[in-house]
Amino acid sequence: MKIAVSDFDGTLKGFDEMIPKKNIEAIQKWRAAGNKFGLATGRNLKLLEIDIKNYDITFDFIICVNGGVIADEKKEIIHSVKIPSEVRRNFLKTVKEIKNPMIVFCEKTAYSIRPYPEMPIELIPEITFEEVIKRDDVVQFGIKFENAEEAAKSKEKLEREFSMLGGNQNRQFLDINMRGVNKKYGVEKLLEIKKWENCPIYVIGDDANDLPMISRFNGYTVKNSAQFMHKEAKKIYESVGEMLLENI
Repeated sequence: MKIAVSDFDGTLKGFDEMIPKKNIEAIQKWRAAGNKFGLATGRNLKLLEIDIKNYDITFDFIICVNGGVIADEKKEIIHSVKIPSEVRRNFLKTVKEIKNPMIVFCEKTAYSIRPYPEMPIELIPEITFEEVIKRDDVVQFGIKFENAEEAAKSKEKLEREFSMLGGNQNRQFLDINMRGVNKKYGVEKLLEIKKWENCPIYVIGDDANDLPMISRFNGYTVKNSAQFMHKEAKKIYESVGEMLLENI
């Protein structure tokens, strides 16, 4: 049995595009051969479900919020890493004056402190700073910056000031998780929980938040990814489907 893990946005599915039919067919063939397939994404289950519910794809697992939540084939949570209330409180003090759009990701839901303009408010209802501190299921904060350079600077600043927090950057988006929680962590924890440590594993992604798992598992990237990803990846594929079929 082999395990394949794919990033979602920009990898399995292009931004503002449909999931290509060739990827869907390759996933079906991969699983029919007795292998496992799942996602590693910065989204949570709720926001991911919006884009996958109309496709004929079955996932054996989903690693959400950059490794902060892991769900099984039934979309039931089997592992999560929550951000403690005092860490949340101190972090929110520092970003209170920032006007960038910001989302609070909980284990199963998502809320906006300042909504992303392109996301319907019914998907991410507003929440106050005080309500965020009171919750016990917060796993990630997501902030949207003007560009990737601003996100990178904010990541460096965050990690200097908060020893318990780390940043996972994807283009102009910066996700904030507990330090050490990233897609590498999520894949390793999945393999441990499922007892799949001895199975061959194939990972593929397209941007900086995928680098930890690609470096750890000698993984792959897609042709439309950033150039720095081309240098880090073992091989560049046209699509996730191509990677699956070549390694089936």
